[in-house]
Amino acid sequence: MPRPKSMFPCGFGDQPWLIQARGSDKEAQMFVNPLNGSIEERNIYEIHGQLCLSRFEDWLFLVDDLSDDCFLLNIYSLTKIDLPPIEEPFSSLGVRTLTSSPTSADCTIIFLGMEENFLLFCHPCDTEWTKLPVDFDVDGARNMLAYNGNLYVLLDDIEIIDLASLSTSCVESISMDRPDLSSVGIGSVVHLVESCGDIFFVRTRFPGLPTTTSIVDIEIYKLLDFEDEYTWLRVESIGDRAFLLDRNGGQSFCTQDTQFDKDCVYHIHSCYDGERIYKVCLEDQTIEFKVLTAEAVQKKSFFYWILPVRRPIQNDELLTSFETIARSEVCQKGCGMVKKDENVTGMYISMPLTNLPIDIVQSISEQLPLKDSIRLRGVCKFWAKQLPDPMKEEPMWLMSCPKKCGTCQMYSPWKGKQFTLNLKGHYSSDVPIRLLFSKDGWILMLKGSDLICLMNPFTNDIHHLPILEDDYCYNGIAFSCPPKNSTNCTVFAIFSPPRGDFTHIIAWHYGQEEWFEMQFENDLPFSGTDNNPVFFDGEFYCLGRYGNLGVFNPEKKTWRVLNNPSPIHSEAPDIGTEHCYLLECDGELISVFRAFNMEYVRVFKLNRSNMAWNLLEDLGDVTLFLDYRTSMARTLPRKIFGGKVFLPRLHHDETNETTFYYCMKTKMHNPDFKIFRETYNCVWLEPQLQ
Repeated sequence: MPRPKSMFPCGFGDQPWLIQARGSDKEAQMFVNPLNGSIEERNIYEIHGQLCLSRFEDWLFLVDDLSDDCFLLNIYSLTKIDLPPIEEPFSSLGVRTLTSSPTSADCTIIFLGMEENFLLFCHPCDTEWTKLPVDFDVDGARNMLAYNGNLYVLLDDIEIIDLASLSTSCVESISMDRPDLSSVGIGSVVHLVESCGDIFFVRTRFPGLPTTTSIVDIEIYKLLDFEDEYTWLRVESIGDRAFLLDRNGGQSFCTQDTQFDKDCVYHIHSCYDGERIYKVCLEDQTIEFKVLTAEAVQKKSFFYWILPVRRPIQNDELLTSFETIARSEVCQKGCGMVKKDENVTGMYISMPLTNLPIDIVQSISEQLPLKDSIRLRGVCKFWAKQLPDPMKEEPMWLMSCPKKCGTCQMYSPWKGKQFTLNLKGHYSSDVPIRLLFSKDGWILMLKGSDLICLMNPFTNDIHHLPILEDDYCYNGIAFSCPPKNSTNCTVFAIFSPPRGDFTHIIAWHYGQEEWFEMQFENDLPFSGTDNNPVFFDGEFYCLGRYGNLGVFNPEKKTWRVLNNPSPIHSEAPDIGTEHCYLLECDGELISVFRAFNMEYVRVFKLNRSNMAWNLLEDLGDVTLFLDYRTSMARTLPRKIFGGKVFLPRLHHDETNETTFYYCMKTKMHNPDFKIFRETYNCVWLEPQLQ
């Protein structure tokens, strides 16, 4: 008999929730609303003393942590299906999954061995579990996914098991390669997700260990099957779906008629400060998270996604098509100036161009390159007064490239406003674009995995550099000067592993048809980290994880690790626990070290007379803009921003976007660091029309 709905939190069953069954330690269960992070305890008798090992949609696979009893439970109806006792020690069992809903005749509960190469399974109607050997190494299995009669086991490659072979004494499997992945980030967590009849590979990337640092990027690949030939295609959107990732794997969910945002990945993940609910928006390429309070964190058990019971969507409930909406908007905006006759194909404007409503002019302005947008202000005095002059008002922008074809977003760190720049089709959503570096109004961007371009988004000038021999996989990249009217432009990229025994570099000089590539053995350790080099006094300076410097001379094509300044750290901090940046300020080199959770920010200036780092307590009127792709130091006209450190993290409220900053003088930062969302494909950028 179903329990009253009051047994569950308000809204439970209308959208996905997170649930934690906490075994014999506590009778109550934790329910988490992922939209606001609220936590509610509920006492459901059927889950007393149980640990959750897996889930499928609205079903839980539960086991008594004091015995070997286990069963399946529907969280909404509380229907219980008993399973045979598990005789294998739980310490010997690894990843597990349900192949389908227990109401399905082919439902199978499957375990893989933890170290021994075996598979353990049963059906809901079985009286015992069956153990079969497998012909692959199960060590390191991440998760499993059942679809269309096959079981996909995610290892260093992907093993595909024909589920029909479970009825025999020999498990049949074939191997399939995982997608070719880019190298941004050191740590990663991977999932397989089935959505609308397709299989997706999702890789969440971290700058260091996944348990100590925040997500920096996400990659999604779709499996294509051409006559039993498997290939992976990277995708930038999942449409109206949301992917829900947890320790057990991934699920797909249709967001229509819910408060969940479409085209997003929601990921519950353990981190240094507790359980984080990440939301990665693929549309605008932003990351935000909520931290569950300490009372919700229990190491013995984990949180799992529970999907709501959804009724089928009828055809007459589908949303109005975009074409219909667009046509309606055109007619509404044309009211009073546009005449449209059902028998006439076309629209007629019967007023001077300068009499266009200013909101339409602003929309036109946002779609133009910045250079043309500025010229548009000169059409008439009224437009010059009404249209903003971003060049005059904004000395520094945060530029991000969402997946939307042909545009980029410009965020103002001062006013919290944003506008759109049209890049005239220089990139499209068909090819992944990664922003790498900026200087003097120009940006370095990566198209795909091996094509680097120099581009000025304000003028739409672009230079395609030679194709890389291998995929881009470097700690940092920079150029000496813009390529416009200059043959002195040199692009330089560096990779040095954490152990610091060698350094690999590539360089390109203006006019060359290929990259110069070289590897150097380091006389002194130089542990690479993700930050941009700085072109200073004719050479490229690079900051290592210890706080020491390495220098590349582009003319002599030499690399050296400097004895001085002495490193900031005698021992390198754990990877990902500290971010460091190098930047030039008024003819001086500045280094910045900050904790990944903003517990401290330390700024040093290089004393060139004795080649030592001097700690700075105050920045004076200087403002720092920090990011591992591009960091800058500027003295701005607005003195109120002096002495502050800005990061590419944004917080949205009802009126505008707020940019995160840290004040060096007060050692305080504006609202909580954790409530800000981070744009993961962005650079700080100064406007430059030349």
